Amino acid sequence: MKQWWLEQNTKDQRLMIFLGVVVAIFLFYTLIWQPLNENLVKAQSKLTKQQELAIWVKQNTAQYLELKKRGGSKKSTGSLTSKVNRTARGLGITVARMQPQGDDLLVWIDEVPFNSLLTWLEKISTQEGMRIIAVDIAPSDAEGTVKVRRLQLGNS
Repeated sequence: MKQWWLEQNTKDQRLMIFLGVVVAIFLFYTLIWQPLNENLVKAQSKLTKQQELAIWVKQNTAQYLELKKRGGSKKSTGSLTSKVNRTARGLGITVARMQPQGDDLLVWIDEVPFNSLLTWLEKISTQEGMRIIAVDIAPSDAEGTVKVRRLQLGNS
């Protein structure tokens, strides 16, 4: 290899050195610099989102505690089944199936907008005096909707 290099004229040697430097710079940029830079941008974006979420949680926690102090939890009367039917119907939620299980009630919903589900769960826990024991939620085919595979409710 060394002999081959010495056999090349000076102009070709300089050209090969120049091309070697260009290839080394290209490899450094594509294999090291660019991935590091992209990961840095992603990390900064993730940090910003996490900080925004922390601020939102702080603000809403304060609001929640204020509502809780005012006595926001009113317990209504009636069976779990009637409470679930009444509140779900009021929000336009169609319950697919309900099954009593001891003192608890199991509920299944085929498809519901996620925001409506959260509103409903908040309503049954604060206004109806029910407690959410367990919930199993899966994404639905439609965007913004979920399937409630199993929701276990009980009286507080």
